Amino acid sequence: MTNPNPECPREDCRFTQSFGMTTCVYYPPVYDKNGVNINPDGNTTTFEVYCGSCGKTWVGRTRLGKTTYEEVKNDSN
Repeated sequence: MTNPNPECPREDCRFTQSFGMTTCVYYPPVYDKNGVNINPDGNTTTFEVYCGSCGKTWVGRTRLGKTTYEEVKNDSN
């Protein structure tokens, strides 16, 4: 897992990741003449990441090997 908040100035950052939910679409493998799969798995896995030090939460999404994070804003203040 990558750090969703790499600019955090705190030295004691500790992150936990929730279980993930993954879409369930079948991407049948299609191989070129060299045996390379040209139809990679395009399912998306969504999960939450929580920092126990600063209390921030992010929604993470992984698709095609790339993970992005979006901070969850707390509107209760």
